[in-house]
Amino acid sequence: MIDNDVRQMVIDLHNGMCSYSRKEASDVIRNMIFEQVEPLPEKKSNYRRWLKRNGNTVFELLEELITITHNEITVESFGDLVDVETFDIGDKKEFIIQNDELFKVGVMATGAKTVHRQRIYDKKVDTKAFRLGVKIYAEMFDFLTGNIDWTLFVDRVSKSFDKRVCTLVTKTIFGAYDAVGNPNLCKAPNDSALPATLKEMIAKVADSTGQEVRILGTKTALAHIKSDATFISDAEKDDRRNYGYTQVFEGTPLVPLPNYYDKTTGAFEVDDDMLLIVPAGESLVKLGYEGDVELYEDTEGDRRDYQIEMEMNRMIHLGVAIASTYAMIKITA
Repeated sequence: MIDNDVRQMVIDLHNGMCSYSRKEASDVIRNMIFEQVEPLPEKKSNYRRWLKRNGNTVFELLEELITITHNEITVESFGDLVDVETFDIGDKKEFIIQNDELFKVGVMATGAKTVHRQRIYDKKVDTKAFRLGVKIYAEMFDFLTGNIDWTLFVDRVSKSFDKRVCTLVTKTIFGAYDAVGNPNLCKAPNDSALPATLKEMIAKVADSTGQEVRILGTKTALAHIKSDATFISDAEKDDRRNYGYTQVFEGTPLVPLPNYYDKTTGAFEVDDDMLLIVPAGESLVKLGYEGDVELYEDTEGDRRDYQIEMEMNRMIHLGVAIASTYAMIKITA
């Protein structure tokens, strides 16, 4: 339903390379929608009936447009830690590990926020499928009436969804590690003993894997890492001022992982006292999207403020491969 020029424009908007202004590009998208549906009602109170008559067409167009952008922004904050694949409804991607001797522990994540460990067989990392959704309120009406542009609409919808996926990835990375089964590579130092413990674990993982390594953790966890030298370099001071943590610990890079604050529980999803030492350049996470983004009106509830509640859904396949030769550090008080 959407021609290639519009699809490319949406990608260019995300990458900041669009020849149109954000307003011009949003007008192109809105005009494309209104070429296929009735004019938007002047009164917002009539919007619900308009949506019932035109919703299928509008949702189909928005689903395709959001999917284009969502495929582009997916877990950008993880860099090469994540392999991302998209495939059709009903299919299931098999992720292959090239060196299965290093990877003795696999993991599946489910929508119930639980982590299940399993062994890897025939170099295949299994994934578990589950559905994620995020509620959308008046944003679509605001976009259709020109009050917000397309980029802002996607920021509110697609990126909020992506943040939830990123947190599940972080949670699964740490949940995959078998701390009980790896006592020599699992330590619990306090802050004063952390530099010495890090040096020991970095050396062990580098020797076991034959590769350079990196340290993973949330920003709060990484902030615990400090050089044990009496002199603090200007570079370290600048890193702490600009990022909140030192980006390199004695030659080993630090990689921040996203966290998510749950307002309902009043707590972060991922503990801020865990560090994981893994080889550099390894894609630990295998993430698959089955089908496109789905938008539909949420008919549950009884809103009387003329806002339309919608759901954005997508089927997720998530698996993580963590080797028994990696190290985990739990920072104690």
